[in-house]
Amino acid sequence: MLSGAGVVMFIQESLSNPDPAVPHCHCPSIARTRSGDLLVAWYAYPEQETRGGRLILARRPAGSTRFQRGQPILEQMRSSLGNPVLFCDVEDRLHLLFVVLRGHYWTTAVVNTSHSDDSGRTWSSPQALPFEPGMMVRYPPIERQNGYYLLPAYDENRNHTAMLTAGPDGTGWFPVTRFDGMKAIQGSIVRQGESELVMMLRPCGDNRTCLRSISEDDGRSWSPVMRTALPNPLSGVAAFQVNGTTCAVYNHTTEHRRHPLILSYSEDRGTSWSGPIHIDERAMEVSYPSFVTDPEGAAHGVYTAGRNRIQYVSFDRSWWEK
Repeated sequence: MLSGAGVVMFIQESLSNPDPAVPHCHCPSIARTRSGDLLVAWYAYPEQETRGGRLILARRPAGSTRFQRGQPILEQMRSSLGNPVLFCDVEDRLHLLFVVLRGHYWTTAVVNTSHSDDSGRTWSSPQALPFEPGMMVRYPPIERQNGYYLLPAYDENRNHTAMLTAGPDGTGWFPVTRFDGMKAIQGSIVRQGESELVMMLRPCGDNRTCLRSISEDDGRSWSPVMRTALPNPLSGVAAFQVNGTTCAVYNHTTEHRRHPLILSYSEDRGTSWSGPIHIDERAMEVSYPSFVTDPEGAAHGVYTAGRNRIQYVSFDRSWWEK
């Protein structure tokens, strides 16, 4: 832990699966409730990531400095599960989107949704969304000015991004936009201004740079997907926003590996970037980051560490500008 001027600049904690017989974990998502609880969900699996996947939820209550031990959720689901996405709506209902595999690979995945009115202690019966198999989710939706939600999803069969929308209650998702140009998946959206949105995306195929798209009308239309100057080894890119600054957390390399994990930031909607600033330099998989910010401007993030634990980190702007 680094600190300065009495303010915590960088803290970290490792989270692990509750069952040692299921040693592997991946693809965490983090959300913050209105009361200040931090919740992290991920999927755990015994050997292959598309076989026997189960969802785990860990909680750090408001005022606490440590996460409670993660616990399995939705244990009634018998198929392999993956890619949990957490978010809270304006009424502080906690929503969970995740995929259920009908076969043995992500191309057979079906998006399901559930919700909790007690901060993740109990959950509604999961409901499958009416999309073709292969539709996937990775990052949470953003609330639009009209109160509706905008969710980046992607087609695992075609490696294209689609945009879904739902009402203020976070239900009834349906597609509104499809990005049919450059192959790009796993979009992460941040609000840059009153009507400006920036979406960072993971590349596919031969392209080895982080991608972005911009909306200037609150998500009604989007620019074509564009390359950035940030290298990427075909791995996830998390975006968050602090005081008008767009931040991206990703693997800063074009080599076929998922390390190191770094932060870069932009003051001009992703046209130019400052950094990179190392978050995790270990020579192991440190990938699939997910970040939220709190009202004080601190960033809270989680990512896969070695496929055997989930790493939590938190820092404020003074850390990356030190």
